[in-house]
Amino acid sequence: MAVTPREVERLYVQVNKFALASHFFWALWALIQNQFSTIDFDFLRYAVIRFHQYFKVKPQVSALEMPK
Repeated sequence: MAVTPREVERLYVQVNKFALASHFFWALWALIQNQFSTIDFDFLRYAVIRFHQYFKVKPQVSALEMPK
């Protein structure tokens, strides 16, 4: 079965929107870990990196529309 260009475009939009959500999720997780974890890791720096990426790509990803 062949994949149509429309299916590829739909997948592209979905993957990018889920990737955006992933950046936000891991940034929040890192903020929580920064407060409560006993692991020696710079969770705050990791949160800043993930939030930076979230806000960097948010305008482009938000503009993506699911093909009709």
